[in-house]
Amino acid sequence: MASVEELLLNSLKELARDELKEFQWHLQKDHLCISKSEMENADRLKTVDKMVVCFGPEEAVKITVKTLRKMNQNLLAEHLEN
Repeated sequence: MASVEELLLNSLKELARDELKEFQWHLQKDHLCISKSEMENADRLKTVDKMVVCFGPEEAVKITVKTLRKMNQNLLAEHLEN
């Protein structure tokens, strides 16, 4: 079975560049432990690493699902939940 990091990364790979930026924007707006400067030039790998360090694996998945739903990426959110 894939690790949490791999699952999160695979979900973020489905987002276009602008969608990734929106995802990162929501992260830094909603969570104090992720700063704007950290997300400014972060790629998908850095975003996943920061989320797992900041929230832990289980919470990172929940936050990713919640954020994807905010962005109307419901299929991606559902896939990650399963």
